[in-house]
Amino acid sequence: MIRYLKSRAMQAAFLLLSLSACKSKNEGFVIGLNQSIHHDDFEYSVTSYQRSSNLNAVSDNSASATGNYYLVRFKVENSALSVDHQWDNSIGYIVDEDGNRFENSKEDQITLEKSLQFGWKEQYNTRSGTSDSTILVFKLPLTVTKPYLMVRGGILMGDVFDKARFRRMKVKLF
Repeated sequence: MIRYLKSRAMQAAFLLLSLSACKSKNEGFVIGLNQSIHHDDFEYSVTSYQRSSNLNAVSDNSASATGNYYLVRFKVENSALSVDHQWDNSIGYIVDEDGNRFENSKEDQITLEKSLQFGWKEQYNTRSGTSDSTILVFKLPLTVTKPYLMVRGGILMGDVFDKARFRRMKVKLF
């Protein structure tokens, strides 16, 4: 009987833990500009963003007939003692208020690089104790009113205790 009760107690505890993990995963944590997303020894942040109707006139804030470009200045800081951080332009994506995902456009980044010369690279290798940044470019429909930037990445040792919270962090872009 005691063995049965312990087994049921373990099952109930596991169920409660699973439900709380699912709830927090769906809710996320909203942060703003210049606030960090902590991923092991790395800090990700959005330092600025701009909305534009086309890539040739990035100072234009009006909307085009089909959508808006979101130009997101993305920064990676590596505070590891000796490990470099390798990442690419697919590190970030945008989700909207309905849960739709929008990916960074490599082609649009290359187009923007020609006019802004922000240092676009195919791959980044951020050495320990340094930082790198880029501008991520997303084309969103006009119907999107509440975009959030999120990041992806593998689970590293420093992510275990906070249950990979970095995957649930959202940077508000409105």
